[in-house]
Amino acid sequence: ADRVSFVLGARRDRARSRVDADEQVDYATTFRVGAIIDVGAGFSPYVSYAESFLPLVGMDFYNQRFKPQEGSQYEVGVKWQPRLGTLVTLAAFDITESNRQTNDPNEVLNVVQTGEVESQGVELEVSHEVVRDLHLTAAYSYTQAEVTKSNFAPEVGRQLSDVPKEQASLWGVKTLLLSDALSLRLGAGVRYSGETLSISGAGSLTTASYTLADALASLESTSWSFAVNATNVFDKQYYAPCRAFGDCFTGNGRYAVGSLTYRF
Repeated sequence: ADRVSFVLGARRDRARSRVDADEQVDYATTFRVGAIIDVGAGFSPYVSYAESFLPLVGMDFYNQRFKPQEGSQYEVGVKWQPRLGTLVTLAAFDITESNRQTNDPNEVLNVVQTGEVESQGVELEVSHEVVRDLHLTAAYSYTQAEVTKSNFAPEVGRQLSDVPKEQASLWGVKTLLLSDALSLRLGAGVRYSGETLSISGAGSLTTASYTLADALASLESTSWSFAVNATNVFDKQYYAPCRAFGDCFTGNGRYAVGSLTYRF
């Protein structure tokens, strides 16, 4: 009836790449299917399945072509709208990825394709209009991304390198009417990334978690807008991530982008 919506899709890919005189052509057919049901009282449970295909261009240290990276995802969840202006989404997912590229433990100049990674987790997002023109969004996710197959034995059964188990964010936007044709939007928020793990033959290393602040300012009229978006507003110094064999990479510093848009 009018309470159920379905989606069914199929996609055919042909990817052609060339490295010097060597040409590589990859093919894939992927599918997706989903359904969501309005059961009343603002609740809408849903279920979905999707497949992915990502060509990997180039060859390894031994002149062997990389295989495409493939994946499949199962997801179940529920959306709840208790009133206008409020939406709560809770989801659980299971993702399997194969043919991932990782460093070769036996040859530092080579990249190998780890057998398989399985990610299981939950996500919660709440969007709420506190008062007129003040909108808040909060999100939290927990991801158990485990290496299930690999030619590097120490990482099997462990959390995938550089993938935090926990992430969270809080974002708010306020719109101020300056005149009948001009408004000012101000936004600010914080995002948290949990600690990450790196594994080598000699052991493992944990990179500390970090929290960053972002901001937005935008002037908008009926036909144009000027916006400035900034990430890591306070220019916090942090590592993201560190490698167990000795390398550490600093995270991105303060970054601001201005944009001018005209609509016609």
